[in-house]
Amino acid sequence: MAWLRFAVFTAVSLSLATSATAQVPPPPLLPEQTSIAENLVRAFSTKDEARYAALLADDVQVFEDGQNVARNKADWLKAFGPKLSATGVSFKLAPGYASTGRLLFMEYFNSLGSWGRKPPPDCCWGYDAVAYDIAGGKITVIRRLRGGTSRLADDGKTAGK
Repeated sequence: MAWLRFAVFTAVSLSLATSATAQVPPPPLLPEQTSIAENLVRAFSTKDEARYAALLADDVQVFEDGQNVARNKADWLKAFGPKLSATGVSFKLAPGYASTGRLLFMEYFNSLGSWGRKPPPDCCWGYDAVAYDIAGGKITVIRRLRGGTSRLADDGKTAGK
């Protein structure tokens, strides 16, 4: 009978310990994270390359589909700056998500201006998922996943162009 009491006590103790650890909230956002997110949204909506550049660390690393495409701010601005500020190209950021040290947005861009390339056949929206890692008050890593030109609805079906 003592072993039964011990087994019940152990089971109850373990279940209480498990539910206690499951209720631990995630760590808070970094103090500067909200400001960086707000300034990022403003930089895109106003197509302000200088405001965007001010958010980046000098040694920012940028990845597109896992490939390192820029190893510093100057390289990234040389590649992305003309797209951000191009006439006829507009950007929207979908409501994003944040965890400690990371921002995640869906970026929608209209490529009507095509920034030197032929506009896509379904002219002209493209969609990318972009994660911004933050440290020391700056964006230190940008991870872009190219989403393509067909938007999906909540049920996974093609929602249109």
